[in-house]
Amino acid sequence: MKYQSKLRLIFILSLVALAGVFIATISFISPGQDFDNSSKVQIIDGEDEWILQYDVLNSGQRDTTYSIQVTIDSEIYKISTVVEQGKSYSYIRHVYPEQLLSDEINFVVYKEGINEPIENVTYHIDIN
Repeated sequence: MKYQSKLRLIFILSLVALAGVFIATISFISPGQDFDNSSKVQIIDGEDEWILQYDVLNSGQRDTTYSIQVTIDSEIYKISTVVEQGKSYSYIRHVYPEQLLSDEINFVVYKEGINEPIENVTYHIDIN
């Protein structure tokens, strides 16, 4: 009987310790933070083209509008999309060699309510 009491006490203390670790972990996550996860632009070198891919995961508390602008030489391509809370969006742009007079592609992403871009990068593509 004493052996069962000790096991029961160890079990209860283990549960209390586990609950403490759980509460400590949760306290490090600020409830007001807006966690938008996005990946960097991926450039996939295809056989006769390059493929730009950009993924956005909206883990925020509301639906959010994102504006994406790609500049290839002087040609500007713009798109605006709403990413629902908890959902993701994949932007894909095909770039063909005949579109590139220079090797430069500029990629900019804006998030609704933020004046500065969340992504602004220029890539130099090897067109040879």
